[in-house]
Amino acid sequence: MMLKVVQGQSWVGLRHWGTSSLDPRAIRLDRRTVGYAICYLLVLLGIWLRVEHIAVFNPVDHIWSDTQRHWEQGTEVLRRDPMSLTDPVLYQVYIAVLGKLTLGEPLLVALYTALLACLTPWIWYRFARELLPGRLQATAVWAALSVLPSWITIYAYFMQETLLLPLLGAALYATWRCRRKQTTASFLCMVVLWILAGLTRGIAIPLAAVVTTWLWLVQPQKLAKAGYSVALLALALGPLAYRSYAVMNIVSPHGIGQLVALYMRSGNREIHIQYRNGGAEWNYWFGSPSTGEKPLAPLSEWTTDRSGRVTASIDIEKGAEDWRSAIRNYPLTPARYAWLTGENLVYLFFGSSWPDNNPERPLERLAHHSRWLWAPLALVLLLATAFYWRGLRGERMLPGLLVTWIVVQGLLPIAVNEGRYRKPAEGLMLVQVALLLSARRRRVATGEPERGERAMTTPVESLAARASVAVDSPGSRMDPEAKPGRPKEHVPV
Repeated sequence: MMLKVVQGQSWVGLRHWGTSSLDPRAIRLDRRTVGYAICYLLVLLGIWLRVEHIAVFNPVDHIWSDTQRHWEQGTEVLRRDPMSLTDPVLYQVYIAVLGKLTLGEPLLVALYTALLACLTPWIWYRFARELLPGRLQATAVWAALSVLPSWITIYAYFMQETLLLPLLGAALYATWRCRRKQTTASFLCMVVLWILAGLTRGIAIPLAAVVTTWLWLVQPQKLAKAGYSVALLALALGPLAYRSYAVMNIVSPHGIGQLVALYMRSGNREIHIQYRNGGAEWNYWFGSPSTGEKPLAPLSEWTTDRSGRVTASIDIEKGAEDWRSAIRNYPLTPARYAWLTGENLVYLFFGSSWPDNNPERPLERLAHHSRWLWAPLALVLLLATAFYWRGLRGERMLPGLLVTWIVVQGLLPIAVNEGRYRKPAEGLMLVQVALLLSARRRRVATGEPERGERAMTTPVESLAARASVAVDSPGSRMDPEAKPGRPKEHVPV
């Protein structure tokens, strides 16, 4: 009798173990663990690739062309020539600090550059944690950006993107943090980081305008936020505006952009600029690396129709007068705009990222071939965002940023595009992929009917179905991946 009882208890225990092992929540937990393990392995792989690439291909070994310009403008801090006023100032400040800390020693340069390169994906991970509903999705973004070849190879060169990428990630993190907290301090922190990003590359300026205006319109304390923000802008840009006027007689705190605008509008292959200021004279020749490549190879031998050289003689004492006269020689007719914009879009989405496109280096060769990914991905994201627009609810600001980037960088005739101008959008697109997957998961978990089914569902039935799924669904409040609840005062944007 005792043996039968023991056998019965053993059978019940075995049965209970088998049932618990097949519990969907346990299976999902195991999958999450595997997911985290894969993500962290990719993060570690990305760290190793970045350190190894920078150690082998040190930036100080590639000081030529644009990298030479950036290095010299940063290390020769008191230069007053026109070219030192052309680029935004913050990357020059970064190079000046780097030069002072390292004195040009290759080992130290590699150390600080590798540290910045490894921090960049983590900063974007912090942004993804603010945006996405679960930690696993944010960790997947961290892993993807860690092993993204084009975000690794650029750190072997002194280029502005090496500073823009972490600053843009920090500004995005501060933006979604401000969206959650809605305080004046968080708003001002966001403004400061967007100012720094804008002083590194001008493409951050329209992105900053979109998100800061968006949040200012929907959040309280409008007067205080506007007043302090204007004060911060004045403190940051006022001295830089005076600096440009004192040297170039032009109020342009973000750099003298007329050179790039003239080159774009001219439709020529090269540009020759002569500056005059009293008895001094400077001559510069430029040509975009895009004009020397075939972005659609090997599918097509197409290349730019640009040819010849545009020249301009600029008297610095006249300020912007000679620039306006030179630009007026190339009116932007509809036919001319269509030609320039068409080429710009091709080079933006299919162009190789220069200078990090050396085919003899495995990672740079991989980054070069991965350029085929981004145009189809951008198209798919636009269609998917339109399809899931209702499901995005309060997360529509990121798609707004992507559209802003496409319009400004791709459709406005402000510069001859290059493949490296695509790097900020690569990060935005990967985060948008994670956002859309989260929206799809939420839509499935809540049982939201498809468009064709909505008309056959009464409001009462729909409400009952949603209530039932909200209680029973593992993706609702019992989901271990879900974020903790937001404060009551949080208002979705």
